[in-house]
Amino acid sequence: MSARGRAVLVAVLVMSATAGVWLRTIHLETWPPGPWIDEAYALRAARLLPEEAPLLGTSALTPPGEGFVNAWTPNLYLVFTNAVDRVAGGGIASFRALSVVPALVLLAGLFALAFEAARGRPFALGTTVALGASSMWLLTTGRWGWNAVATSALIVLATEAALVAARTASRAWAAAAGALAGLGVYGYAAGRLLVVAPVLVLAMSLPRRDTGGRRRTVLAGIALAAAGAVALPLLAHLIRHPDRAFAREREISAFRGGVRPACVALAQNVADYAALFFLHGDANERHGDPARPIVPVAVSGLALVGAAFGLRRGGVERAVALPAALSLLGGLLSSETTGANAYRVSPAAPFLLVLAGLGADRLLAGLPESSRRRGAFTLAGLVAVSAALDTASFVRWAESPRTWGAFGGPERELADALSAVQAEGPRRVVLNLRTASRNAYVVEELLAPPGHRSAPVILFADLSRERMTLRESILYADGGELATIPALGGHRGDVLTRGRDPWGRPTFVVYRLGPDVP
Repeated sequence: MSARGRAVLVAVLVMSATAGVWLRTIHLETWPPGPWIDEAYALRAARLLPEEAPLLGTSALTPPGEGFVNAWTPNLYLVFTNAVDRVAGGGIASFRALSVVPALVLLAGLFALAFEAARGRPFALGTTVALGASSMWLLTTGRWGWNAVATSALIVLATEAALVAARTASRAWAAAAGALAGLGVYGYAAGRLLVVAPVLVLAMSLPRRDTGGRRRTVLAGIALAAAGAVALPLLAHLIRHPDRAFAREREISAFRGGVRPACVALAQNVADYAALFFLHGDANERHGDPARPIVPVAVSGLALVGAAFGLRRGGVERAVALPAALSLLGGLLSSETTGANAYRVSPAAPFLLVLAGLGADRLLAGLPESSRRRGAFTLAGLVAVSAALDTASFVRWAESPRTWGAFGGPERELADALSAVQAEGPRRVVLNLRTASRNAYVVEELLAPPGHRSAPVILFADLSRERMTLRESILYADGGELATIPALGGHRGDVLTRGRDPWGRPTFVVYRLGPDVP
């Protein structure tokens, strides 16, 4: 590689790293406007985790008052959540830290994986880091994806360690790969499927000249043993509590209605996920822009090229395609009612971007020597345009009024208003459950201090049916522009602040009520 080429590569790497960190942290508190409901449930579960709870057990994600449990979260992840919450200081900062910190780790892991996978192929390296830094799929999920982002980061690091182990025949790296994959089991449910990824990567990426496969077998065995040792306590817990093992999976499985409906669902999923990459986005606006694919069509095409070379010739491409395929398999086996789910297969994103970089390099290498310079400029321009389009789409997504409703925008504004008033002096907060908030749990977790385990911060009451009996100065939050409230005996109190949605419609009113309320 010439000195000029090295200078260009260094510039691309530095600019990509800088842009990647900047895009993941800019407008940290307002992109998106509020938290996702499952983030609030996770933070609540972490704050209420009993001191005596088993570290390697599980806890219900949904609050007790919901009356159902569709997911059980490993306590080890909740302990991590509690630690992040205390450091961040509560409020929206705690919600953001749960996703953005793992997103930054994932970015670093993606760059490390790209360095290892693209060893000796600078064009592949530059392409991957540019696409990884600007990927709308990674940027949007990295703002709210909590345990899915953390698990994805661990699996990417595990795959990178497996590639290093395969290249160096290092047993220590093989053990590290397995341990990281095993740790991923304690996060997103997809981590249970991806725990075998480093073992398969080792099996597929070792040189063919390894006669008899002895070294391959030893290293893969070490990785599998390490993964099993780390994941075994949780697996043992789930065996003792089979109702918790696949609670969420049973709810969304394509096979829940029988084999025949499952076959129809699987065929539909194949078509839906193909459309997700080449025709349009996820219908759920929380997952990105429904009007455009989750990655630019050109990037999907380059990833297919990289995967095709891997399937045909083996090597690093095939090894990287394995965790991507496992991640996509989890989505294909689920029952979708609104089309493909970009969040559910988000752990595939970093591997598909690495495959895109390797695919671009393979295309360039296949050109005649006389055409490579022109081909390099064409492919580089294609990557630059794709990165710019993804960045622009992320900004539009973050600033769109639709994300205000897709996330906890109304709850965030109400919590901010209550916090501002409480700064003048602590008061009891009462929310009218019917009108003040779509989900009062979100408001409570935004108001609660880190590590909160005592009584609720706010009182939930349906004040259209119950009479107010509190004999203290309180803040009462109600929705819209209601007339006199029977529960308050006609006393409205002093209006402190009003909320409106992005279209100007009223959302809440905060009143100050004194102890004279009957």
